[in-house]
Amino acid sequence: MSAQNPQVVEAFYALIRLLPRFDHQTSRRHLPRNGVYLFFEKGETVRYLDMITDRIVRIGTHRADGRFRSRIRLHYGNVRSLAGHKNASVFRKHLGGALLRKADPQDLRLRDWLTQGGPSFPEVEEMVSRVLRENLTFSCFHVDERNERLSLERALIALFAQYPLGQPSTNWLGRFAASEKIRHTGLWNMQHTDAEPLTINELERLEQLVKATLSEAVI
Repeated sequence: MSAQNPQVVEAFYALIRLLPRFDHQTSRRHLPRNGVYLFFEKGETVRYLDMITDRIVRIGTHRADGRFRSRIRLHYGNVRSLAGHKNASVFRKHLGGALLRKADPQDLRLRDWLTQGGPSFPEVEEMVSRVLRENLTFSCFHVDERNERLSLERALIALFAQYPLGQPSTNWLGRFAASEKIRHTGLWNMQHTDAEPLTINELERLEQLVKATLSEAVI
């Protein structure tokens, strides 16, 4: 592990402060067609360079080209209701599992809810949508090439899982997640936490991508 990794984390936080913050009401036209997203959760902060900033709690992207906007919508749920599809969004599945375990660790719905492809429950989907819309915002940067998107997602998850700037708050919902990885890393991510973290060279590429995204921003 490189001794530079903590500095890479701080530099990345400084970089993404330049990006606009979005939520479930953001118009699709403000979002790229292809990109990587970073979610922030109300009440979750970290300190870096003597500043307090919102803590990144999930990193993700999409595989199929042109699907970034629909991927974000799958996380937040239906535009006109609180309905959602936990089998189409592992983020929703993690959140719903934590909500159920927080209320009652013996809830009989838990096993089905946490099973990929298993049955869902409208009342839980509504709770998840409320939490996402009330507490979660995101930033993103444009990345057109599929392999680069996936590579950056993997390296960023590994970086923040292995080199967090601070611990989740005592009230963080993720402390009730079914996944030990989520509880341990402070991220709503399970995959790639043990991968190779982002390097200095990759950070330079990220700076290029963020600057390009800012130059393309729709006002």
